[in-house]
Amino acid sequence: MKSLASVAFLALLGCASAGSLKPGVSTEADVRQTMGPPAEENTLRDGTRRLAYPQGPQGTQTYMVSMKDGRVTQVEQVLTDDQFQQIRAGTTAEEVRRMIGPPWRIVRFDNLKQDAWDYRFRDSWGYLADFSVMVDDRGIVASKVTVRQDGGRDRSK
Repeated sequence: MKSLASVAFLALLGCASAGSLKPGVSTEADVRQTMGPPAEENTLRDGTRRLAYPQGPQGTQTYMVSMKDGRVTQVEQVLTDDQFQQIRAGTTAEEVRRMIGPPWRIVRFDNLKQDAWDYRFRDSWGYLADFSVMVDDRGIVASKVTVRQDGGRDRSK
């Protein structure tokens, strides 16, 4: 129970930290002081830089901090059903990482010549779920799937 409380505290700390960043006001130095070093940095075609901040191992949130001209333009939690719907077969692996950040786990399927990139999240109904993006050896999304976990909400009520 103590470790569950620690995980909850760290998740709240991540939310509070991300919530203290103000678009148009906060600088990259503010982001790094508040959130620490990003797990990944990507640059979009328009020059916007996106800094990915997954919250904990197998965490259910990844905050993406968008920066332009040295200032925060947006802070969003990107592990959502809406964001996952934008990923389609044919999307590149690079585009997936720019959209939702690094996966918490990659599982190889040699027979398919694909890797499953796994993201744990809370779906729009509050269930704990795993979102998997199947990326082929060319770096192209072949398919995707979402599976709810039994440990989600109490469905007996």
